[in-house]
Amino acid sequence: MRTLVLLLLAASSHAIETRSILQAYCLNCHSTGKQKGDLDLEASDIHKEPHVWENVLDQMQLGEMPPKKEKQPAATEKKQLTDWVRGTLDQIALANAGDPGPVVLRRLSNMEYTYTLRDLTGVESLDPAREFPVDGAAGEGFTNAGAALVMSPALLTKYLDAAKEVAAHAVFTPHGMRWSASTSAQDWTDEALARIRGIYAKHTTSGESAQTVAQGIKLDTGTGSGRLPLEKYLDALQDRGSADGLSPKYQQILREALTSTKPSVLLDPLRAKFRAKKLTAADIEPWQQVLWRFANVGHIGKENGPKAWQEPVTPLTSNHEMRVKLTSDRDVTLYLTTTDAGDGSEGDEVIWQNPRLVAPGRPDLPINGLPALVKHLETQRERIMASTEQCLNAIAGGKDDADPVLIAAWREYLGLGTTKLEPLLTKKMLGTPDYNFIQGWQGEQALSVLANSSDATVRTPGVMKAHSVATHPSPTRASVIAWKCEKAGTLRIQGDVSDAHPECGNGVTWALEVRRGYTSEVLAKGETKGANVIKMGPFENVRVEAGQVVALIIGPRGGNHVCDLTAVNLTLDDGAKTWDLAKDVSPSILKGNPHGAWHFLSQPASLEAAPDVPAPIAEWRKKPSPELAVKVRQHLEKDFPLNSPLLRGFLNDRPDRTHPTDLTAKAPSMLEVKIPAALANGTEFIVNGKLASKTHGSVQMRVLTEKPEASNSLVAGKSETGVKDGQWSDNNLVTQHSAPIIVNDASEARGRLEAAFDDFRALFPMALCYTRIVPVDEVVTLTLFHREDEPLRRLMLSEAESRELDRVWDELLFVSEAPLKQVDVFEQLFQFATQDARPSAFEPMREPILKAAARFKEQQKAAIGPQKAAALAFAEKAWRRPLTEKEVVSLQAFDPRLMLVRVLTSPAFLYRGEKAPAQTGPVSTQELATRLSFFLWSSSPDDALRSAKLQDTEVLAAEARRMLKSDKVRRLALEFGCQYLHVRDVATLEEKSERHFPAFAGLRGDMQEEAVRFFTDLFQNDRSVPALLDADHSFINPALAKHYGITLKKDGWQRVNQMHDHGRGGILGLAAVLARQSGASRTSAILRGTWLSEVVLGDRLPIPPKGVPVLPEEPPEGLTERQLIERHSRDENCAGCHRRIDPFGYALEGFDAIGRAREADTRATLPDGSQVDGLAGLRDYLLTKRRDDFVRQFCRKLLGYALGRSIQLSDKPLIDQMMKGDLRTGSLVEQIVLSRQFREVRGAGLADGR
Repeated sequence: MRTLVLLLLAASSHAIETRSILQAYCLNCHSTGKQKGDLDLEASDIHKEPHVWENVLDQMQLGEMPPKKEKQPAATEKKQLTDWVRGTLDQIALANAGDPGPVVLRRLSNMEYTYTLRDLTGVESLDPAREFPVDGAAGEGFTNAGAALVMSPALLTKYLDAAKEVAAHAVFTPHGMRWSASTSAQDWTDEALARIRGIYAKHTTSGESAQTVAQGIKLDTGTGSGRLPLEKYLDALQDRGSADGLSPKYQQILREALTSTKPSVLLDPLRAKFRAKKLTAADIEPWQQVLWRFANVGHIGKENGPKAWQEPVTPLTSNHEMRVKLTSDRDVTLYLTTTDAGDGSEGDEVIWQNPRLVAPGRPDLPINGLPALVKHLETQRERIMASTEQCLNAIAGGKDDADPVLIAAWREYLGLGTTKLEPLLTKKMLGTPDYNFIQGWQGEQALSVLANSSDATVRTPGVMKAHSVATHPSPTRASVIAWKCEKAGTLRIQGDVSDAHPECGNGVTWALEVRRGYTSEVLAKGETKGANVIKMGPFENVRVEAGQVVALIIGPRGGNHVCDLTAVNLTLDDGAKTWDLAKDVSPSILKGNPHGAWHFLSQPASLEAAPDVPAPIAEWRKKPSPELAVKVRQHLEKDFPLNSPLLRGFLNDRPDRTHPTDLTAKAPSMLEVKIPAALANGTEFIVNGKLASKTHGSVQMRVLTEKPEASNSLVAGKSETGVKDGQWSDNNLVTQHSAPIIVNDASEARGRLEAAFDDFRALFPMALCYTRIVPVDEVVTLTLFHREDEPLRRLMLSEAESRELDRVWDELLFVSEAPLKQVDVFEQLFQFATQDARPSAFEPMREPILKAAARFKEQQKAAIGPQKAAALAFAEKAWRRPLTEKEVVSLQAFDPRLMLVRVLTSPAFLYRGEKAPAQTGPVSTQELATRLSFFLWSSSPDDALRSAKLQDTEVLAAEARRMLKSDKVRRLALEFGCQYLHVRDVATLEEKSERHFPAFAGLRGDMQEEAVRFFTDLFQNDRSVPALLDADHSFINPALAKHYGITLKKDGWQRVNQMHDHGRGGILGLAAVLARQSGASRTSAILRGTWLSEVVLGDRLPIPPKGVPVLPEEPPEGLTERQLIERHSRDENCAGCHRRIDPFGYALEGFDAIGRAREADTRATLPDGSQVDGLAGLRDYLLTKRRDDFVRQFCRKLLGYALGRSIQLSDKPLIDQMMKGDLRTGSLVEQIVLSRQFREVRGAGLADGR
């Protein structure tokens, strides 16, 4: 008891002495009566207002109080007073240690709002706060402090606008919702396409790309991708390569098929090679190529159209026509081979039916009659040469004593016979839907010759001028308007051609010819271009004989006949009479065809050119004479082959003419056929192959030009797929096989082979999927999206992968609204087809398309439920807690997108609300998760954090460690680290003089990025706090390296060590720090010194006195920047502060205003008398003599950032505890998150410090 009394007396005595010191030196100004500076120390209770006495202590330590002009306490008195204040504050701190601090309704900062929305949506490009007012800093100088995060009506409006903007990025699917970087439905469609193609690409490879030509336009069939990567699987199964990335499912399927003992005519040879580990893709691909073909998918579903992109084809036939073109001028030997189809030769007797030579313009020549035919033609050739002069003389009107047969041959050859005009157009067109005066003659696929008999110029849709004639070719046939000569004479010929529909199409080909029998003379030819009128002629003194023809030919350019209506006219004048096409025909074109001398017909669009007439013969034809006739004979004696057109007439009247003879054989066999050189060149050998039996057998029959090696194995041969003539609305795809298997229809052999082909195709598709998806293989496509991936799903994908693929396909069709758009596309295509095709081909598609659209509308309605459920799930994450039943009902009253707007404008999202209990206690698990995630990630909790049992301190610590390893800790580096160093705005800093530092604008972003990467490394790798000063590494890119005078060997951002060797290292050498703490055009030791004192060390500096002169931006001539500041610092009003801060800045004068190294006086005497020189000396000083101050300041800042408030007296024990550990960032973070301040909330109504 005595001891206690003595202690009380001592305490009372000490208090009285302290009170007297206050009375003597403080209360003169700060009493209840005076309250200078609104400070009343007389009435202030240190236990109730500790923050007032913390300020008193700071002012006394700074020497600011008492003011210098007032009476000063003795050193012992000052020590007694400060010891009492400090001791009492320590007691209060311990008594209230762990106080969570005042409860503040904290709004999300702009960056927290942005990061949260990015994490919730997964859209990193979102920047919803870009138009928001800038957040102010509070607390320990951070923008996440609750005291600075106010709300205003204007800001609330911006939140509403931002919520609408964010909600526009929601993509509503049949199954719910996802988020997109875009707000465009087309982009959402493209994203779904990309995801589907990504799944496809994982399992496929590229292949040979193919194009198709439709209406003259080259189009992609999509065959360049989606192929089966066969070689990789074969290598893996035969231990030649890795199985990494390959489908286990297909590996198993392929292994079982290649080790099976089930007989197969196609697989058995492959199995033998597989057993020997010699099987390659080259062994399989030939059969893939003949058993599959690729079709256009743009019109899938039309009448008789393709059913799929990758279609099975079967190289089986009962009758195989074989053709071989002969171009050699020597004797040719052909080898007619017959082999069985891998099933033995029983029943494999064959017939080589009618082997013959075929050439244009002459009769077919059976092979068995060739020797006799050669002798016959040789005889006739001799007769023609011997009588050349007599025949030509008779033709020219002289003595007629030559053989009439030979004269007839010459007349036919010279084109003196009647030119045939066929086939004539026979179908009348009585008018167009709009104009009955547009009439004419027509054929298939828009082939027509039209005339306008009216005085009006109209569109049909091409332009038909008044009293004019126009013509239109088809894709495969040219239109021919021919004038036939009635009697011999000379003509003056002229005309014109122009595109009557120049707005579209690719123009036409045209030619003006004089046709004489088998020969023709081209007067002019070309192609139309736009609306320009092309003049033909005039051509003077053109000689024609009776029966000869002047023809104007209009053809489809490149096979494209779209918009090919062509205006034409042709006039001929023989001096006595004029024929004018438009005048003669336009009034009454339907009078007949022919119409007087005018004939309307067609010819193949690609017609072989008429044979050239040798020069001597052409000269004689122009001006017959005996002398020229001699030259003709002399030419024939030198050059008169047996296939000359002059001998053509003798092919039909040879006396030894024979009938075609068939050849027979039995597999395996080979027949040799020899063809004389005189008849081979320019011909085609044709023969039909078939089985002799109508029930048995299966063979392959081929005609080869080289003798094959003996073999009886099945040959894949080659296949060729092309488009036959016809309207574009028809299915014109035809596949021909070079070596089909010949079997009888409905035979047992055919069934066996078809089954073998099916087994092969099931195992080896040519392609696994149609990766293009959006077809571009038709000029006007009807199919918007084509899905064909059955082989991929069957052979490659797991059930989960198949479900995901189905889900994304559903999304693609849903977000694109393809079923609805298909209706419009169908109507457009149908109308387009009425112009030049057969629209009825598309009629079978109408009802399925309409039904699909109706189903889709129902799907849209059904999807609202899942979409709202997804929006509610989003709300729980956004509000960071479960929803109440009332909230669910309230939200569901809106449509899904408005639900999102409502969620994002709710206080539950915009504020980090916490329930304050009556007494201080733990926050809820959800609230603790929110605190932790906003501390380390500036965002809402992820799924793992939300589900963690955070009330367990071990779990809480483990989650903090996990989060520090995440890439999201970059946000802690940016929002805490950069704000702590005051470099958060360097990337947008506009204050530097462009004249002095033109490179700064291009480097400022890199400067800040270095700081961000430096702090990210600090937290992710659990480095110690002193490493902020003494780190010997940094993270720079080539641009920043050049700025630092460092050479990098590679591009991009990279860690660079030995930064001390370059005079840098740690935060003191960061260009961001050095540039930020400088003026616009010069360095500032004052700014840098102040930054080091206040920001880095936590020193309290006095407020600068009023009236301090502003230093010029550029030092006066003759002064350095340091000398300028030294002169300024001599001012008595300024000297006190500058002695404390300028030396720190002088030590960093080795760097200019944008952080470049330079020569400068960097020696300095610090306030405590320590001598330093440059950055290295300053760093050593801070790490030794001021280490505790530096660490305490960092801990204070980190704790203040974590708590979102100012540090209060009750936090001092926690900071003291933090300084006693290993000082690693992970440990500091763990101590913070395990503290009462972080895990608890102050009770409602409790005062500060309680």
